[in-house]
This record gives sequence, C-alpha cells and structure tokens, in this order.
Amino acid sequence: MTSGRRSAPTALRATSTVALVLAGVLVLGAGPASAATMEIAAAVCPEAPPGMQTFADDVTAWVKWGVLALIGIGAVMSLGSILVGRIFSHPHASRYGAMGVAVVVMVAITYTVILTILDSITGSGCT
Repeated sequence: MTSGRRSAPTALRATSTVALVLAGVLVLGAGPASAATMEIAAAVCPEAPPGMQTFADDVTAWVKWGVLALIGIGAVMSLGSILVGRIFSHPHASRYGAMGVAVVVMVAITYTVILTILDSITGSGCT
C-alpha cells in the first residue's frame, strides 16, 4: 500500500514538470511582438560643457605624457635591473627585471587600448 501512495505524488510531480517545461518552451520560442525592427541612433554627440574643453585637453595631455614618462622610466629601470643582475651574478635582480619588462609591455598595450576606447567615446562628431 505504501508504494501506491508514493506513485501518485510522483506521477503528479512528473506531469506538472512536463507541463511547466512545455509552457516555458512555448513562451521562449515565441517571436517578438512586432516583426519590424527599428534602429535607434544617438542624435546627441558627446561634448564638453562650455569653457571646459581647453581644460579637459590640458588634463588629458598631462596624463598621457605622465603615463608615457612612467612607462619609459619603468622600462629603463627593468633593463637596468637585468644588467645589474647579470654583472653581479644576482639572479633575483635579473628575474625581477625580466618581470618588469613584461609588465611594462603589458602596461603599454593597455595604455594604447584605453586611449583608443576613450577616443571612440569622445571622438569628433557623431558616427
């Protein structure tokens, strides 16, 4: 008798699961409400507030040259560390210098990617 009690709820659960799955398939498989697709284009170009463009240009230029200077200093120090490690037979200095060169290269690549992204966001004119 106990097996009869267990089979009824199991069958009911299986039936409700199948019904839910079929309903989900029907809802998710339905097409969009309207067949026509519309393209939404941005009609507003990004623009600095009045009087701020020269200040924004100055700050951007300072940051660009500062980062370039830091990349150059990092490269020279990393190469110097490799040289000092080789001259004085100090393997840790050479290893850290090699890691520094790798980091400088990754930072330089990231720098160019970030500049490209910023230029595409605040570029001249709407596209």
